[in-house]
Amino acid sequence: MSTNRRQSVSYLDKLLGQDESILLVAHRHISFLIVHMLPTALVTILLWVGAGLVQSRVDRLEPWLALAIVGVSIVTLTMTVSRFLTWQREEYVITNYRILQIEGVFTKRTLDSALEKVNDVLMTQSVLGRLFGYGNIDILTGAERGINNLTGISDPFEFKRTLMNAKMQLSDIGEGDRRPVVSDHARLVTALTDLRAAGVISPEEFEEQHQRLVQE
Repeated sequence: MSTNRRQSVSYLDKLLGQDESILLVAHRHISFLIVHMLPTALVTILLWVGAGLVQSRVDRLEPWLALAIVGVSIVTLTMTVSRFLTWQREEYVITNYRILQIEGVFTKRTLDSALEKVNDVLMTQSVLGRLFGYGNIDILTGAERGINNLTGISDPFEFKRTLMNAKMQLSDIGEGDRRPVVSDHARLVTALTDLRAAGVISPEEFEEQHQRLVQE
């Protein structure tokens, strides 16, 4: 996992709303990259080793064989680079308002879930996950669509901790925004009561104003 914004910073910035900031950027564990890159890398290595052995036994390689080796090597190298870029550009971003999943090298695909919709976060780790430091994160929300399952996240403890802390801070901000409203309402009711007691307004006017406050 990394907090470095290695992907296109400008693209991430375009996704951010007003007063939204990035708290964490996570990737799938590098072992998943190695598993996907290993077959094509091995094929390339075996091709060149085989070509070297053949060349050591003959004066020169047949042109068609040399072209075939170069062609297959280019294909496998392209596949290897493509898988690396796919892994690098797949990011899971936690901001102070939401979670974003960004995929794609040229064609971008973005999913997001608001932190306020997150009900619970379940983390699971296999034996290999505990050994190498990766795990799965299941995000339980009230929405049918959005980010639900993140597989093979590097350092899942940090991801879950950052996510839950961001949700708690957002809840605290929401509570803080609501307290002044409640306080103002109580203050206005008290003022109306004093005016009625002083005879400035009639009981009917008090009830009318009180009902307006209740409806607001």
